[in-house]
Amino acid sequence: MNRCREFEVAISAVLEAGEVLMRYFKNKNYRITYKSKFGKSPVTDADIKSNEILKKNIVSAFPDDGWFSEETADDMLRLEKRRVWIVDPLDGTKSFIRGVSEFTISIALVEDGIPIVGVVYNPPGEELYFASRGNGAYLFKGDTLRGLKNLNVEEIKDYRFYASKSKKSVKEAVIIASKGEIEKNETLKNLVGKFGEVRFRKSIAYKIVSVAIGWADALVSLSSKNEWDIAGAHVIAEEAGLKVTDSFGEKIFYNERNAKKKGIIVANEILHNEILKILNLRK
Repeated sequence: MNRCREFEVAISAVLEAGEVLMRYFKNKNYRITYKSKFGKSPVTDADIKSNEILKKNIVSAFPDDGWFSEETADDMLRLEKRRVWIVDPLDGTKSFIRGVSEFTISIALVEDGIPIVGVVYNPPGEELYFASRGNGAYLFKGDTLRGLKNLNVEEIKDYRFYASKSKKSVKEAVIIASKGEIEKNETLKNLVGKFGEVRFRKSIAYKIVSVAIGWADALVSLSSKNEWDIAGAHVIAEEAGLKVTDSFGEKIFYNERNAKKKGIIVANEILHNEILKILNLRK
């Protein structure tokens, strides 16, 4: 597998950060502050500590690469870098605070605007998803995760997974969406109503990989997404065989000055095209 060094460092970093997150998650001994005066963007000690661990491991291993994290002041020198690590040290902070286990750590290595390595880790479920461009998507969970360091490259290939290629129509398919967004967005509410079933998960990265492993057939969010929300899961979904675009059907690029993306759609190509036709959005 290509980029073994990047994988080794990224996976080691998320597992170390995951242990710290779980200690905070279990003992609830952390402070909460807010990025906005309206209390909509909580940050905990767990977010900060996870970020410190990830940055220490990755930056020390790849000092020439750029760094872009939700919990680090943005250094625009990253725009001059060919390779940039884009990180969310705790995706799903609100869930974390409420004691809901659907939070993740998300890491992507982006090269020339394209995610080439992605790692998404759900510590409570011991679920580690990872992929690299051209080499497939993989899932390790529980006992297999604990034995990961003892596996060779050939054995790792046994854990490769592929997204469903089912030709389900929208009315037969399962969609993942956000309850809050459905309530606020009539366009999304109309789309979701055409699906056979709607399911919910908290972390956007977790939603994306859930489609990749077949827990649902599509993810649609029309609200803006930060690069760190989706970059890691993006390459995992594509390597599993899914199509990933913004809500207008345009390719998503990363390490841009404006880190906000115009929503996201993840599905197999047939279903993805159906979704775009129903949405019929105009820029």
